[in-house]
Order: sequence, then structure tokens, then C-alpha cells
Amino acid sequence: MSGSTIDDPLSDRYNRLGCSISALEKDSDDYKMILNYLEITYDPIKLGDIEYGVSVDNIFAVESSACPSLDELKKLPNKILLWCGTQTSNLLRHLYKGFLPAVCSLPVPGYMFGKAIVCSDAVAEAARYGFTAIDKTEGFLVLAVVSLGDEVTEINNPPEDTRSLEEKKVGVKGLGRMKTDESEHFFWKEDIKVPCGRLIASDHTDSPLVQ
Repeated sequence: MSGSTIDDPLSDRYNRLGCSISALEKDSDDYKMILNYLEITYDPIKLGDIEYGVSVDNIFAVESSACPSLDELKKLPNKILLWCGTQTSNLLRHLYKGFLPAVCSLPVPGYMFGKAIVCSDAVAEAARYGFTAIDKTEGFLVLAVVSLGDEVTEINNPPEDTRSLEEKKVGVKGLGRMKTDESEHFFWKEDIKVPCGRLIASDHTDSPLVQ
């Protein structure tokens, strides 16, 4: 057992993650941008007499050695800032290894995309992957810079063969009944699109996806 483990076990395990985690100042531009993105793209969910909302306790900036740096991401095409929901039990794995394709424990719409890293421009859709509940109200959302690549396949119905999409490793965009208003989108860090816009009806009224 190392001396650091004896002195501070939590600090030792944090160092083993290979990432830095720092809280954003609540009066910073990035904090305000993220909070606005969350509030605008969250459509309250109502089940019976219960309405589910969302609130923010803290926002942290994370730099993980398992993921490309921002400078490396700048070299990639078609970058967009998207929400990723995750169960609390998976959070340490994501910090240590980065996001890996999900193969199980997905809400039903997630299975449309096969073995994939599932993200969304609507925070309510991503929050479903956190599996929060009335008796488990706290969860984690990851806001990640995603490179969709040069080729993006758009679908509004489950594809017959997801294996070919997995093998090609192409970006897949699910088209739901709602979409963010593109007139309100903007760019962050020069060339990273932020699809922050009010949710409006799309042309895909028969899609099994809501957003």
C-alpha cells in the first residue's frame, strides 16, 4: 500500500482515474451557456399527477487522459456539443476509460442504434439514460464534444440491420417528432456547434423517437 493511500485513500483513487475535475464558477460564461442549453432543451415530463423537472447542483469541467484533448478534437470534422446520460454506477468507468458503446441497460429508443454511444441534443432524452426515479432523484449528465464524422446516416425508423452501422462506425442521427430550433443554434470554441434551441415540432410525426 502506498504512502498516499495510507494518508488519503480518496485522493489516491482520484489520481488513478487519470483525469482532472474542476468546478465551473457559476458566474462564468461556460456555466451560463450550459445551464441555458439544459433549460431550453428540457421538456417537462408528466406521468399522471407527477411532473418531472430538472435542476443543477454543480457543473464540472473534466479532462480525461482516456479522451482526446480539445486541441486534438479541433482536427476532427462535424463537431457538436451533445448530452449523454449515464447511470451513477457507470460514471467512474467513463472517467477512467472514456465513453464506450452501450450494449445493454438502454431505454427502448436506444436499441434503435445498435451497439453505440448514444447522445442527444435534448437534455430530457439524455436524462432517461441516468435511470433516476422518485426515490433516486440525483443523477449525472455528461455534455461532450462529439465528432459525427464526414458521413452521417439519418433515420426516423429502426434500421433493419444495425450491424452494418456498427461495422462502418458511421454517425447515426435519429430524427424524432420534436427537434431543437436550428435558428437558435450557435458555435462554441469557434467550430463546435451547440444545438441549443427551443423544442419545436419536426416533419417526422410518425417517428418512434420523441426528440
